[in-house]
Amino acid sequence: MKSLCSEVVRGFGYQLKSYNAFRNLYICTTDSGIKVIKSVENKIPSLLFQHSVKEHLYQNGFKYLDRFHLSLDKTPYYAYQGNIYVMTDWLEGRECDFNHLEDIKKAISTLADMHKLSKGLVPVEGSFAKPYDEDLSFVIKKRIREFHTIKKKIKRQSHMSNFDLLFIKNYKKYEEYSQRALEWLEKMDYHQIKAKVEKEKYFYHNDYTYHNLILVPDGSLFVTHFEQCRYGLPVYDLIYILKKIMKKHKWDIKIASELLSIYTKKIDISEIKNILIGLLIFPDDFWKLCNRYYNSRKVRAFQNPVNKLSFIVNQKENQDKFIKFIETL
Repeated sequence: MKSLCSEVVRGFGYQLKSYNAFRNLYICTTDSGIKVIKSVENKIPSLLFQHSVKEHLYQNGFKYLDRFHLSLDKTPYYAYQGNIYVMTDWLEGRECDFNHLEDIKKAISTLADMHKLSKGLVPVEGSFAKPYDEDLSFVIKKRIREFHTIKKKIKRQSHMSNFDLLFIKNYKKYEEYSQRALEWLEKMDYHQIKAKVEKEKYFYHNDYTYHNLILVPDGSLFVTHFEQCRYGLPVYDLIYILKKIMKKHKWDIKIASELLSIYTKKIDISEIKNILIGLLIFPDDFWKLCNRYYNSRKVRAFQNPVNKLSFIVNQKENQDKFIKFIETL
């Protein structure tokens, strides 16, 4: 990692006293407190979109995020010797712990507070936003076809691995989940919802998970790392984090009910309930692992695929109970 030039800190209007390099960050003591500087690979248009999202949330009352400092040139970055740097305040705290119920509840409550304001985004000039998501029904149908392709591929083999055997034994249940997910999604007019999302300019974080959530000593939870943010339905964040939490807590219905209650007290989900139900049912962990195992060029690039698949299928009974609960929402 390169040493940090004090000129970069001066570019943001501060004087550098000392710094420590940590991973890809520089933790800097300045004349105005501790700051974090990061050299970023993002192209400037993507960086401007991140900045736009953060400023939209901040100016509308959501203060708990890693807001970019502006450079002396009034940009949310500083360019120096061919590199792009961003600066944020140092957050003294710890990562949100998904094993602890109080942390989880705080994460869901904070997400709902952020989602209240996650629409009406008008990005600054020069921003680049990722395209809107594909039609969900189309995506699920594609995943179901991929299950069939994997099954045919295995049955053409002269020898089955332990992974193959585990897949053949369990895939029908996950294909059933996929079909049920598709049924929920096809009950609604997705194109009408998508048109509303585009018109009202909804957006979501797209990486709302424990290592991007920092609990500070006063009990506030800060949301960080908006690199993946994009236009789309905010409920995708809820689906993403809820699935991660459920896997850690063996698809506990009581916990799921409590977390959904926290969220729905602040956010009306009636219009997008079918999306929530359908995507919570879809077995993306099973599909992702199997797709990677059978279709990656580096098939053996990840460790213990059989153990990982075993962990997923061993939760099948609890997951089944969770899905039946979700379908009653």
